[in-house]
Amino acid sequence: MHVNKSLKVALLFSAMGDYSVQLLGFVSIMIVARLLSPNEVGVFAVAGSTMVIAIELSSFGVGQFLIREKNINEDMVRSVLGMAVMVSWGLGILLVLAAPYIADFYDKAAVKNLLWILSISFFLMPFFSIPVALWKREMLFGKVSILKLTGQLVTTVSSISLILQGFSYYGLAIGAAMGMIARLTVAMLLKPPGTVWIPRFTLVNNLLRFGVLASLTNVFVRFSEGIPDLVIGKVSSMADVGYFSRGLGAVLFLNKILVSAVASVVLPHLADIKRAGGSVADAYLRSVKLLLAFTLPVFAVAGAASYPMIIGLFGDQWGAAVPIASILAIWIMIVSVHSFSASAFIVSGGEKLMFVTALINAVSRLVLVLLAASHGLEMVAWGIVLSGVIELCVNTLALKRTIGMKITKLVAAVLPNLFIAFGCWLATVLIDRMVIFKEVSPYQSIAIIAICLPIVWMFLLRITRHEAWDLIWDILSNIKRRVLIKVFGLSAHE
Repeated sequence: MHVNKSLKVALLFSAMGDYSVQLLGFVSIMIVARLLSPNEVGVFAVAGSTMVIAIELSSFGVGQFLIREKNINEDMVRSVLGMAVMVSWGLGILLVLAAPYIADFYDKAAVKNLLWILSISFFLMPFFSIPVALWKREMLFGKVSILKLTGQLVTTVSSISLILQGFSYYGLAIGAAMGMIARLTVAMLLKPPGTVWIPRFTLVNNLLRFGVLASLTNVFVRFSEGIPDLVIGKVSSMADVGYFSRGLGAVLFLNKILVSAVASVVLPHLADIKRAGGSVADAYLRSVKLLLAFTLPVFAVAGAASYPMIIGLFGDQWGAAVPIASILAIWIMIVSVHSFSASAFIVSGGEKLMFVTALINAVSRLVLVLLAASHGLEMVAWGIVLSGVIELCVNTLALKRTIGMKITKLVAAVLPNLFIAFGCWLATVLIDRMVIFKEVSPYQSIAIIAICLPIVWMFLLRITRHEAWDLIWDILSNIKRRVLIKVFGLSAHE
């Protein structure tokens, strides 16, 4: 797959920033899991799920709109900021007022205070969302990475420090608010050309339609992720919320670490292809095939090695999360097929269909989780797997209609990666038979997997003649050449 120089640079900076943020965030989760009990984690998970859903609605699709538009000017940016302020501040006030009722619903007074603290984000987000969108539009992901990394660093340090001082889950909420303040500070210091701080409260007709659909779509997506926490928190205990949250969090972390950096670049890349008159469907399928070469094997290994993964990352008190993570690894494999679907919908003007698919996916997951909730956490996990199958089918049909994607070509892109994933899963199972994960240190198991599985994976890429092999070989060759030149003053051929 040909990748131009500007896209390579964008991918590099996006990957560096997002991977750093994800790793730092996960290190924070690992530490917090050892400092807080499952019950404390569950209380924050319920408040956090409510908050995330509201934040997605408050974003109003501002960033995606500014990236997609062919021509923008200061008046448009100022009006976009004004609409973002109206929506975000309105939702912030609504959440503050609704917090006591949400706390009463879960019979946890602490949820009210957590939501009040977290609501600070609504009053800050519009002002740094504009600079971020302008940076992404120009593919200046280095600046975006600085903003994200600074915010995550402040959040991590603040949260852990406050927990150690006895603030419990309030430390997580205060840390999140301080991280938002840090992001705004970076945006003000490094603002891109075209940034405005004074909003104009006039309607942008295109944004109004796009923003409603994009925001509601994001709400349904985030709501789908938060459904288990919200349902389990009501029908079971906060400790069960904590266990499920850790199992789900482990597989979502793997997904984010593999997908987020690339996903940030896919929207502007597909938008460029669309503006140039190229095939969005072909570009989308190439992206899917390459992504799945990395994601499916990792998720398959995670499912087979969920015990050392959970115990090694979070500690012995989280053993109940092990079977949950193992089952949800199947779900994340299924839904990762269309990790870039939102970008394809947006660049092709399919916001309405994107909204409909998100609604169907959210409703189906809610129904399945509600039916399974009274039968235990593992049944909830299997309910989510079934919802993933529905999501895959719905998104495939929607993309066929929107971008003209052929299902046969999608199958051709997925099958080689399924074979590679099965090979990696089988290798992990054989390692478990020889080592027995539950009888040795989880770190020893993880070390053995980390040494053996990359070899198996590369071998499978080679024998299937996967284009990911050529991509990796090209990267390694470039690294070798640069090392030889810098260290020995030689070319790679000497």
